[in-house]
Amino acid sequence: MSTPDQPERPRDPQDPTPSGPPAYGSQEPGETPRYGQQSETPQYGEGQTPQYGQGQAPQYGQGQAPQYGAPQAPQYGQAPGSSTTGENPGRTMGIIGLVLSFLGCLSVVGIILSIVALNRSKKAGYGNGVAVAGIIVGAVVLIATIVGSILFFSFVGEVGQELVDACEGQPSGTVVEIRGEPVTCP
Repeated sequence: MSTPDQPERPRDPQDPTPSGPPAYGSQEPGETPRYGQQSETPQYGEGQTPQYGQGQAPQYGQGQAPQYGAPQAPQYGQAPGSSTTGENPGRTMGIIGLVLSFLGCLSVVGIILSIVALNRSKKAGYGNGVAVAGIIVGAVVLIATIVGSILFFSFVGEVGQELVDACEGQPSGTVVEIRGEPVTCP
């Protein structure tokens, strides 16, 4: 910095201290910081906290180590949602499909989940025997449920019709016999 009576002199690159008075609010080298100001050099035991925007961003094309448990973006040429860890993507869904296939009313849901699990596994290049078992068990249980429902409702309809025929013309509360069992008319 120069004044009218003192011309500016060229700065020596070997001289670390600038010539002239320090800027407003700055401290001199070796001076203790004033109240409310931080020292430019950290004291023993003080950790330097990184300031916003001061960290180094990874350069394009340079790999960065993944953080543990962090979701990873798919690599070039890899389908989103596919796994790179070597795990069968349809395994869990195949197990759920197999379990649901055993339940009569939910066997349709089990078949659908097993088919989806088998397709996911095939796309990833894996076999999924659990999903195949879920499809087979679900189909067998579904057919058995349909046949059982038809038999049940036809039997209930037949017994109901016999009850209506036996109670026809009888007053309410009369006991009639149907297939060897006493039944009260409604």
